[in-house]
Amino acid sequence: MGNKLMKIVTRLFDYPIKRKPICFFRQEDFSSTGDPLPKDDASQHGPMSEYDKLVQSFYARLLEQRRAHMEEEEKNEYQGTKGSTKYPGWDDMTIANLHSLFLLFDKNLNGMLNYDDFSAVLESLGDETSNDYRKQMFDDIDRDMDGWITYDEFLEVIYHFHPQEGDTLTGLAKLCFDIAENIKFVSALSVGEQLEYGLF
Repeated sequence: MGNKLMKIVTRLFDYPIKRKPICFFRQEDFSSTGDPLPKDDASQHGPMSEYDKLVQSFYARLLEQRRAHMEEEEKNEYQGTKGSTKYPGWDDMTIANLHSLFLLFDKNLNGMLNYDDFSAVLESLGDETSNDYRKQMFDDIDRDMDGWITYDEFLEVIYHFHPQEGDTLTGLAKLCFDIAENIKFVSALSVGEQLEYGLF
């Protein structure tokens, strides 16, 4: 009895148990242990049916679309927003920081800010303009006059909040860029350097 039990236990430990892949692979392309089946395995199943051909072409097209999508994302990530003509002078970090602020103050979770939310964002950024000027800028960017601004309108009003002097950033646009640069600087520091600067 002990000998049989020992054989079963050793067989269990000798048998490689692998997790089955779960991302974008068909289960029938793998064995029960997770090893890929050989490609010439079709000869064992006989000729391919029309359904199998359709499924194979579907997966081939899906794979091609995913590759094209990933290449497009990599290209966009490489180009970034530095080459953007809409907000020259801002980089990815500035846009990401403003997006985080927008989401933070979007209390209604509707993807828009009302005037009170917009004013709270400006105060968090350290802007000290008057309430009348803020209201005027908000009303100017709120083209449909519904009392709400979208994320794109928010970026536009922040960028043009103060008149630009040529190609150099000024006012709130410069302040947002400087904040993003500070965040970038701090995130590049090691924990020891952050302790040295007194950031904890």
